[in-house]
Amino acid sequence: MRVLELYSGIGGVAAALGKTAEIAAAVDQSQPALSVYRHNFPSHPTVEKRVDCLDRDWLRRRHADLWWASPPCQPFTVRGQRRGLDDPRADTFKALLRHLENVRPRSFAMENVEGFRDSDGHDLLRRTLDHAGYSQVREHLLCPSDLGVANRRPRFYLVASRGELQSEFDVSCPHPRLPEILEAQPDPSLWLDATIVRRYHQALHVVDEDDSYAVTSCFTSAYGRSHVRSGSYLRTRDGGLRRFSPIEILRLLGFPTEFTLPQELRRSNAWRLVGNSLSLTPVRRVLSSIGPELSFRRSAS
Repeated sequence: MRVLELYSGIGGVAAALGKTAEIAAAVDQSQPALSVYRHNFPSHPTVEKRVDCLDRDWLRRRHADLWWASPPCQPFTVRGQRRGLDDPRADTFKALLRHLENVRPRSFAMENVEGFRDSDGHDLLRRTLDHAGYSQVREHLLCPSDLGVANRRPRFYLVASRGELQSEFDVSCPHPRLPEILEAQPDPSLWLDATIVRRYHQALHVVDEDDSYAVTSCFTSAYGRSHVRSGSYLRTRDGGLRRFSPIEILRLLGFPTEFTLPQELRRSNAWRLVGNSLSLTPVRRVLSSIGPELSFRRSAS
């Protein structure tokens, strides 16, 4: 199966698929995100462009069976004031739907924040899918913590096909527990200053490093800049609090150990890129319904 990654970011879909599919191309407008993508998938074709700048004939020539899209979520979030399709940041999403109606790949799947489900963007998406002949459509609100992952990241997922969708495969276990993903020698600069702890202690979500049943909160692109509501903090055995490293967050999201970050990437940028990425277990769960070509049954066993 050939897969076109739109808004590819650092390569969450490529990492989720592994060797079960061929990447026709990965498209993103972010050079830093694509630098991480190329670092991990040097053989995959990449294109640094906005989705609304893609040419319809170029899209057809990718001969992709599946399009995956993770369009900007800000138009559908509270922090983004939920302006929906009136938000300029939704322009690429509207262009994506025009491309989808013109090219009509066999399958389409996407991810966004929970608020997308009740938005005008969702209404336009469903109308587009109906008009383009996608007779099979499934929607999900999935959180990886409900699938055995030690991280909360509730998201809206949709998968649509012009053919038949299969029964989904349960890829929810096994997953590493919190103590198993921690770095043996974390950078000392990850520890929080005592003044920050005193000021925000009631608002910080804290998990203990020895707690095998701990579930971390959702890590966002603001982690490292915003002290609250951007992710969890780790309480170490000596009672200190530290931030999670970008690599530890990647492991919580399900990225394999061979997925790494370029040494020259600044940690602040790494947190932002990782916070904008995907949780791999729900992605596999959603894509498992597309067909036997995506052999998650074999790869997960």
